[in-house]
Amino acid sequence: MNRKQFIIYAAILNAIVGGIAGYAVAEENAILLLFAIIIGMIFMYAGKRNVDEVIEDERILSIGEKASRRVMQIFGIGMAIAGTILIAMDKHAEAGYALSIAACMMIMLYIILYAYYNRKGIE
Repeated sequence: MNRKQFIIYAAILNAIVGGIAGYAVAEENAILLLFAIIIGMIFMYAGKRNVDEVIEDERILSIGEKASRRVMQIFGIGMAIAGTILIAMDKHAEAGYALSIAACMMIMLYIILYAYYNRKGIE
């Protein structure tokens, strides 16, 4: 399959998974939702393996790395600030604590993965 066929395949697969997910949410069926997402991921992986052309090169990977790092920085700081404000205002303190804990967990995960990839080396 070439790149254009894969894009069409991925769009159709995403529409099917999205439709099943919408139905599962409407029916309050979490198992169907989980099943649809996992099966969709398996089909996406299988389809991506059958593409003859290069889908991602080093430039695309580098741009993705820079973009994801910037999102991490902005979202992490935003969550921490929002959590602190909610806690300080004493309104929705539970949500503030949840945001603060999520920000801390995100930073800890970043540090752990950074250390792991630093030791392992980039492949």
